[in-house]
Amino acid sequence: MNWKQEAKNELRMYGNLRASIDNTAERLAWIESEMTSVKSASAGTTPVQGGGNKYEDRILDLIVQKQRLQLTRSANEIRLGLIDKGLAALTDTERQIVITFAENRSGVAVEILRDRTGYEQAQIYRIYNEALYRYTIAEYGIPEF
Repeated sequence: MNWKQEAKNELRMYGNLRASIDNTAERLAWIESEMTSVKSASAGTTPVQGGGNKYEDRILDLIVQKQRLQLTRSANEIRLGLIDKGLAALTDTERQIVITFAENRSGVAVEILRDRTGYEQAQIYRIYNEALYRYTIAEYGIPEF
């Protein structure tokens, strides 16, 4: 496992992971509303060959969707919390640099960071590499014994 590449991949997912928390909350609310809405027109349909009627099938599908979404959301919240803890170990400048690199291609990130920080390219890369290492240590612990 390449720790540096894993850290980069994880930080690239950060924004999407954060957005997924809100999105799954909205989707769970929609599923709840679907489960509680009255579907009286299809509720009285007689089951065929021992199966459920369309209403029961729909409710069962929604229950399965809800459980999967809750598990996914829980895993995403844990993952997001770990990333936040790793980022919390960094200085403001280090955090700004690693997030900028995560959100942009390297060349673009360097240009953005030159304007924001006033550092030269070599200094930006030094800070970035050190910050990735510190982030990884903070999140995963000692990398080797």
